[in-house]
Amino acid sequence: MKQVLGLCMGLLLTSQAMAWGTVGRWESGWGQGTSEYIAVNAQHNQLYIACNGSDAPMMSLKVGNKEYGAQPAKPFALIVDGQVFDDIAATDSRVGSQNFVYAWDKIRKAKSLQAKTTDGKLITLPLAGAAKVLPASRSRDFPCSGF
Repeated sequence: MKQVLGLCMGLLLTSQAMAWGTVGRWESGWGQGTSEYIAVNAQHNQLYIACNGSDAPMMSLKVGNKEYGAQPAKPFALIVDGQVFDDIAATDSRVGSQNFVYAWDKIRKAKSLQAKTTDGKLITLPLAGAAKVLPASRSRDFPCSGF
């Protein structure tokens, strides 16, 4: 019973955590030791990134009512200025973390950003505010280091 209750609370918190953001731009927030970043498009699809400085970053994509990411094991790709980053949410390996940091810096300077799901959905995400909201990976303000 405790496991079911814990799972329900986790799902509730995840859906609530992703229920913010302004359409058409990147925004950031911070709470309980975690830096959060979100980009929301006009259809209310969203890319969400969370970093706490010690664990691997968590990245998820919400398209309609479906969520994609390392958890619940539904990979997606980011396409930054035409460059494809497959399974970008898998950040818990050395290669995955390097791809994440490289993609992060590319997003800051990008002219186009899309996400592609394994079931064929292709969505365009906003870039307004990305350069200001996402600190450079080499800056001391980068919250996703240490993993």
